[in-house]
Amino acid sequence: MYNNLHVLLIIMNYLNIKNLTTTFDKKNALNNISFQAKEGDVIAILGPNGSGKSTLLKAIMHHFSVNIKNGSIEFKNKNITKWPTNKIAKLGIFYSAQNPIELEGIQLLEFFKIIASENTSKKAGFYQLYTKINQLLKSLDLPNELLTRNVNVGFSGGQKKKNEILQAQLFQPSIILLDEIDSGLDFDAIKIIANFINKNRSKRITIIVSHHLEFLQTVKPTKVILLINGQIIKTGAISLAKEIEKNGFKKYLPTNKKETDFEITDPYLSCQRQ
Repeated sequence: MYNNLHVLLIIMNYLNIKNLTTTFDKKNALNNISFQAKEGDVIAILGPNGSGKSTLLKAIMHHFSVNIKNGSIEFKNKNITKWPTNKIAKLGIFYSAQNPIELEGIQLLEFFKIIASENTSKKAGFYQLYTKINQLLKSLDLPNELLTRNVNVGFSGGQKKKNEILQAQLFQPSIILLDEIDSGLDFDAIKIIANFINKNRSKRITIIVSHHLEFLQTVKPTKVILLINGQIIKTGAISLAKEIEKNGFKKYLPTNKKETDFEITDPYLSCQRQ
């Protein structure tokens, strides 16, 4: 018999990851990862470099570089573990990579038109789409002339990250996966991105990989997950992020000499606050 929580998760958009074990580049990456997220959740994934944070986001998207050995990923009461990436995207999951790629030969405006035609059930006219894109460009403080360039070619680092947010705003996904969207950005750009995350957050699931406490304090995650050596070590509130920002990951790192598949480094050791 279903309990009340199970019924609620079926009705709502939800993400259910159970016993997820993967390899990345033929190395062990994630080991028995399990957690759930529902509409309105903003989840921050923290961990040393090489702990599997990016791999987790890629696994949800069934990225070609990640091999899922065991476990399952469910969304909207569908098992999407082995779905192709384009089908997962059409279901309403948006992934922003840590380093957005450049697409030579594809004009940004044409890119938006193609994606809109592929991902919307009601076909919007070109004028409506163009008007909406221009409004979003203005809200993100991006120049209109970017529309005539090839996707991300010649863009600054901040423009590439804002372009990712523009795509998310344009298509309004049910899940947004943001891999260090705040890295390398100035204060104003971070504020713009944080405002987007906070806007209408109750209608989607947001999962963020970040090393910046100021950014996390602005977006106010509902849950913080600490990932080390491909395993969830601890979950908590924003207080967990504050503790890690102050003291680093040292107390959570393995004390034995066991060799790991990934080089584990602590990004906080080189950027302690004065």
